[in-house]
Formats: sequence, structure tokens, C-alpha cells
Amino acid sequence: MSGQWPTDEVGSGSGPVGSPERRRPHWGLRTLGFLGLALLSMVTAIAVGHYSFGTFGSLLFGLIGAGYCSLKGLREVLDHEVLGMLLGRRRPR
Repeated sequence: MSGQWPTDEVGSGSGPVGSPERRRPHWGLRTLGFLGLALLSMVTAIAVGHYSFGTFGSLLFGLIGAGYCSLKGLREVLDHEVLGMLLGRRRPR
């Protein structure tokens, strides 16, 4: 039928019409973004010749954010048993 969304089909079972599926966050990309911020603050501090409040604060924010996103990503991998699929093992029940 033309003019209808794919979720309007009978038996699609994807929940209420109009509610998109919730995507999982991309923790690796967020980690790279925070590490990029930390690198940018270090390059800026080297170019200026010293750390200022802004460059040091950005460095700390970038490193702490990268650590947080790394831990969240590892926890999500372990919770969803993705690591077991990659290694060919299953978690005991």
C-alpha cells in the first residue's frame, strides 16, 4: 500500500506507531571525541607555552569523559554478552 509507513503493517510487532526504536549509544565515538578534546587542549597549551585555567580544565574534562565513556562501553559489552559471541563462549546461567 502506498502512502503508509512500514510500521503500519499488520503484525509488525514493533510497538506503538510513531515511536522509533531506541538506538544504543556509541560509546567508542564518544570516547574518541573526549580524547580529541584532551589532545586539542594539550596542543593549545603547548602553542601558548603554558596551561591556563581553560586548557587545563578542558584536559581534565576530556580525560575524565573518555574514562567514563570507556567504562560505560565495556559494561554494555559485558551486559549484552557481545564479548562471549566474539570469543565463542556463553555466560553460565
